[in-house]
Amino acid sequence: MRTIELRVHGVGGASPAALLGTTRFRQVWGDRIAGFYVATDPVRGREVEAYCWGGMTSRSSSRVLWLLLFPFMLANVAGWTCSARVRRDRWAFPVHRACARLAALAVTLNLLLITAMIAMDVWAYQFCGQERDPSWLWPKRVLHVPGPTGRRVVAGALLVLANLLVIGLLARRTRSRYEDVTPVGAVGRAPARGSAAALPDGVADPRFFDGEATVRRLGRLHLCAGVAWLTLLLAYVGGFVPGHAGTALTAGAAGAAVVLAAATVLLACEAAGDRLVLPLTVAAPVPLAVVAACVWFAEPPPTVPGHLPGMGLVAVVTLALVVASVFARVLLMPLIVLVRRLGFRQAGSTWQAAPFVVAVLSLLSTNGVGLGSLIAVGKSLGAVKFLDGSLAAAGQGAGGRIAMFAALREVTPWLTLAPGAVLVLFLLVQAARWVAAGLGDRTAPVIGEYAGRAAAEPAPPPPFDTWRRSALPSENLTPACRRQTWAWVRSITRARELARFTPDIRYLLTGMAVSILVVAVLPASVRDLSRADDELAVWLAVLIPTTGVALLRWGWRHPYARRWVGVLWDVGTFWPRAFHPYAPPCYAERAVPDLQRRIRWLRDSGARVLLVGHSQGSVLAAAALAQLRDPSGTVLITFGSPLTTLYGWGFPAYIDTALFDRLKCRWLNFSYRTDYIGGPIGHRDVDVPLPDPATSWYVAGEPMPPLRRHTGYWSDEAMWESIDRAAAPAPAPASTAAPRS
Repeated sequence: MRTIELRVHGVGGASPAALLGTTRFRQVWGDRIAGFYVATDPVRGREVEAYCWGGMTSRSSSRVLWLLLFPFMLANVAGWTCSARVRRDRWAFPVHRACARLAALAVTLNLLLITAMIAMDVWAYQFCGQERDPSWLWPKRVLHVPGPTGRRVVAGALLVLANLLVIGLLARRTRSRYEDVTPVGAVGRAPARGSAAALPDGVADPRFFDGEATVRRLGRLHLCAGVAWLTLLLAYVGGFVPGHAGTALTAGAAGAAVVLAAATVLLACEAAGDRLVLPLTVAAPVPLAVVAACVWFAEPPPTVPGHLPGMGLVAVVTLALVVASVFARVLLMPLIVLVRRLGFRQAGSTWQAAPFVVAVLSLLSTNGVGLGSLIAVGKSLGAVKFLDGSLAAAGQGAGGRIAMFAALREVTPWLTLAPGAVLVLFLLVQAARWVAAGLGDRTAPVIGEYAGRAAAEPAPPPPFDTWRRSALPSENLTPACRRQTWAWVRSITRARELARFTPDIRYLLTGMAVSILVVAVLPASVRDLSRADDELAVWLAVLIPTTGVALLRWGWRHPYARRWVGVLWDVGTFWPRAFHPYAPPCYAERAVPDLQRRIRWLRDSGARVLLVGHSQGSVLAAAALAQLRDPSGTVLITFGSPLTTLYGWGFPAYIDTALFDRLKCRWLNFSYRTDYIGGPIGHRDVDVPLPDPATSWYVAGEPMPPLRRHTGYWSDEAMWESIDRAAAPAPAPASTAAPRS
């Protein structure tokens, strides 16, 4: 039986030539976004194929704009971070799913609130309500659209609606490219009764990456809730406009309230009421049209410089609902534990704070950037005055002034400065640990390890034995050579220390969330900063998304930087959009079925498949193989795998020993102690530790043995020799026929 090696790259987005190690190849399946390439000549005595999926997460310049959906990605990831005990509990897990989806909806409404404050209050009501100044430059002249108050407010509401529709259309377009891939083995696509989060087998379930129905359902419900909220906002602020049709306005507001309540209930449910989603989507625009018509044709009120009437109360109520949705988990989960302790349930469980922390960070990213942008827009349109009432009541002139709520000046700077301070403190602590790792007696284990390995290595053949040198420090070396050897030893100890930093990200995220909660309870006198700090924080908030997009684009152009910039992004977009439909698309929705189809085709053609995955590619390979009901004839080889170092502690309910047990009988996992992304799986029969560096010997005058870290697996000959042995066909069984008498 012939053996075909199928390679899957990691977050670097390797080209076919780099992955195959040759420029002689041809594409046999797929397209320019993701496809399979075959080397025309054998590699290491066997046929080699490469699956290049980097086009789904990088390469295209427009894909960096997905970073603007980062808060939605966090809201979606928050639902996947529950503990294994919560997922196994019949009471706690449905509550967790409902709370995660309500928190995701809160992020959407929070974004709409900020957009409404910009479009309806600052631009439509305040800026466009001012008299046109001849000294304005071209941008202000274009943005100034005079007209009656009601029509200006409706125009601002249409901008908010357009923002929601653009996000919804983007989610629909990505759904057709990723989630619409038909699962392997399915004759057609049957309507899904639940999301991937509710499947009992988790990642090992063949329907796990079949999220088309879930994304469509959740997308429609978020659209309904957003439209209903906008209708209620427009109806409330329209009530301050004289001459409106009170009965029609009240009826439209009542209809919107019903739509919002129904959408919220359906979101909290897993699959009940699916038949109501489409009628609700059709009915949602009707109250908005009625309310918009009432406000549009209302008589214009007298000009009152300052905030849009009613906007302050709407902002307070909406933020209260947002906070209540996020904190619902904090109240409901302990209630379940209390019910168990009273004897209503015999089983007990605990719950992690990770879903709550990630949800808080999602709101932090939304408000930190959004409110900073709100203040920046106000400052670009006029002189900003922080007050809660009208400008006239505060004794301020109306000419060229934009009113901002006073609370924004107290809260917005802290949304950037407090998490920034936590980030700086975290980096300083990690840097101190990294420096300390190379000091004192911490280098002794490395010296002992490589000294023992050097003593066990055979002597090299002449004349290389004359030029061979040890990289370990010794007494007979010159001062310069001793400094060089000690630097080599310290680099190993510090690299191993750096490889243990990944789980510490939880402390950074928790610290950021706690800093925001602490700031929220501080009195206003303490939160009040100087004008210089206020300006700095606002512009930092505005620069965060711009800098992030530029950094991500730069990282995609440079493979080494891509591994650092893209690893957390690829981890976040690996999970199906089962909690927030507007999150960046899940590339595994297409990559995993692609791998499964290719594996099945190769096995049906009589080949034995050697599935080789590096870094994030190992996660795709493991998921694809775990979902195959008959994985015989396939051997899994992984190296630099983040299955435990990133996924194991971040998503313990889905990446666990049960998933590993499905694969360990036909699985080899190679790892270095210096790998800052990958690591061992935790199974003795699966893990193959590799030394890094491979030896302490080097040729005099040449560089000392280099560290391979996360990217050196491809050139590790010792690892490939082990893979060659795994790829070798099993020996034929000996004859058991009885000898003739």
